[in-house]
Amino acid sequence: MARKKDINFALLGLGKLGLGFYKLWAAKKDEILKKTGFNLNLKKILVKHISFERPDFVDQSLITDDLKEIVNDPEIKIAIDAIGGIEPTFKIIKEIISSKIHLISANRMLLAARMHELADLANNNHIYIQPEPSLGGGVPIISAIQRDLLANNVKALYGILSGTSNLILTKMTDERISLQEALKSREILQQGESLSIVDYEGSDAAQKVSILAAAAFGIDLNYLQVYAEGIAEITEFDIKCADDFGYVFKFLAIIRDHGDRFEVRVHPTLVPKSHPLALVRGEYNAYLIETDLLDDFMVYGKGVGLDATSSLILRDLLFLGNIIRYSPRRLDMYYLNWNDKPVAKIEDVESAYYIRFPCQDKPGVIGLIATILGKNKINIASAHAEVEKTYANSIGFVHILIDRAKEKQVLKSIRDVEALNITKGKVKLFRILKEV
Repeated sequence: MARKKDINFALLGLGKLGLGFYKLWAAKKDEILKKTGFNLNLKKILVKHISFERPDFVDQSLITDDLKEIVNDPEIKIAIDAIGGIEPTFKIIKEIISSKIHLISANRMLLAARMHELADLANNNHIYIQPEPSLGGGVPIISAIQRDLLANNVKALYGILSGTSNLILTKMTDERISLQEALKSREILQQGESLSIVDYEGSDAAQKVSILAAAAFGIDLNYLQVYAEGIAEITEFDIKCADDFGYVFKFLAIIRDHGDRFEVRVHPTLVPKSHPLALVRGEYNAYLIETDLLDDFMVYGKGVGLDATSSLILRDLLFLGNIIRYSPRRLDMYYLNWNDKPVAKIEDVESAYYIRFPCQDKPGVIGLIATILGKNKINIASAHAEVEKTYANSIGFVHILIDRAKEKQVLKSIRDVEALNITKGKVKLFRILKEV
């Protein structure tokens, strides 16, 4: 075996992710040593309350509540942020970076809110930040764009970046059940992800998109500025209508480079059944990237679970250890090529659309709707009318498919139709994945 080379690191936080990583590190470190010659040596574990009882498999001698034991140890070169939250974590991370300790971060909220400040601080101290574990799951999308596609011009990215949401939508589609029923299923309750409201209202996905946009495209965008819709409004009837028209629902992040501006958004999207992303089922994530040299490039993998995230953390430990040992010249700068192009507002974005109008069941309704769409300069790809007998008093539905239009024109058209008092209930609008 090659001579052992120590990679000394600290773990910040010993909650759910911290414990999950600790178990995987303990199980894998000897195997990694044999394969690479690198000894992943955990020296300290920072916790908030040192008196808490912890599992027997954790080496209690590593635990400390004193950050100085980490930042004043010259042997510790890397820290893993598994704490979570913004404060007081931000203060801790600033001290870590200022002590010239490289950072591997699984802290989604902190990076989504303070990425630019942390990147500048990393540059000033000549250290690296590895943000990919913060996306959750184990799909190496940031490293694929930064390294594997370096020679390519990346034109667009379409991503399923929530394994939990994808599993929920898969169950709703396969079993034709409601969101509430899906959330009660054993499969979903067993997942490691939190099933709090952020998982299906869009906030969690907005944080991931913000980090991805910064790391892969240089877009400086706080997650609160990301246009995000969750999956909470999708019903069984929506699933049925999507199927009738040849689509499935996917919770997609979309980032496009239009040359003079970016488009960044995350929302439920109707994806054609023939599209590769439509085939991504269950708790899996996937990203389809449009490039100039490779055309479409796709990565796919487990999107939920502590093992999936921990696999990226272990990879980043080896990556940083290799640089520290063999490529010190690469330590000159943590480089994010910040882009000053604006991000388009959602009302200025162009997309294809599906609109469903619940209407009075009487002649001429389609004509009235088509006239209003035409006045707003919207071309209809197809229009279909039906009467849904399962509803009391038989509601008529008009289904409109639009090839491409600006969001502001579509929303105005819906308001104009509603002003005619022919609708009977909520008008449903979903965007359709239709590449440029």
